[in-house]
Amino acid sequence: MLSVKTISLLILCATTAACAGASPEDAKMSLALSAQGKALLAEGKKAEARDVYVSAVSRNDRNARAWNGLGVSYELLGKRSEARDAYKRAIELAPNDMTAANNLAHLYMALGAPEDAVELLEPLARKKNAPEALKQNFAKAFQMVRDEDAQSEDPYADLGTFPTKGLAEGGVAKAKALMGNPSGLSYEIVPDVKASGGTPSFTIKARGASPQSICGRLNPKAFSCIPRGRK
Repeated sequence: MLSVKTISLLILCATTAACAGASPEDAKMSLALSAQGKALLAEGKKAEARDVYVSAVSRNDRNARAWNGLGVSYELLGKRSEARDAYKRAIELAPNDMTAANNLAHLYMALGAPEDAVELLEPLARKKNAPEALKQNFAKAFQMVRDEDAQSEDPYADLGTFPTKGLAEGGVAKAKALMGNPSGLSYEIVPDVKASGGTPSFTIKARGASPQSICGRLNPKAFSCIPRGRK
C-alpha cells in the first residue's frame, strides 16, 4: 500500500508535470529542492536560492515550479534575460499556472515592453479564477500602453474609444458634421488593445491639424476630445 506521502507526491507530479521524463528519485529530489529554494527566497538569500533552483531543474528539467522559482531568483539578482527565459520555460511546462505568466508580465513592464505584458495577460485576465494580482498587472500594463501611445511622436486628437467599429464610424460621422470636414483633416479608426473581459474596442484618431485646435472646436460642442502626443 502506498503511503500518504507517496500519494501526495504522485498527485503533485500529475498536476504540475514536475515528474515527467525524470526518474522517481530525481523527481522527488527536484521537488524538495524547489521547496528549499522557496524558503531561501523568503529569507532574502537570492544567490543561494538561484543555485538550489538550478540544481532542481538539473534533476528534473520539467519541474515548472522550479523554473518559475529560478526566474524569480534571477530577476532579484538583476539577471533579467535569464529570468525571462526561465519564466517562459515554466509557462511552456504549465500553461494553466498563472504565477509564472504574471511574473513574466511584470518583468516585461520592467523591461519597457508593456505591450508584451498585455498580450500575455489578456487571455488570462478574462478567466474567472484569475488572481487579483494578475488583473492588477494587466490593468497596469494596459495603462502603460495607452500612456506610450499618448506620448508618441505623431500627435493626434483622441475622439474617444467605442465598443464596436460601427459606433466608432458613427462617431466619425458626427465629428465630421461638427467640424464641417475642413480640408486636410483625416480620421482613423484604430482597433485598441483588448480590455479586461476580452471585448475589443476602437479609438478614433483625428489628424491634419493640431490636436489642440481640433479639440478646441469639438469640446465646446459636447464632443469629447483629448489632445495626444507631443506638441
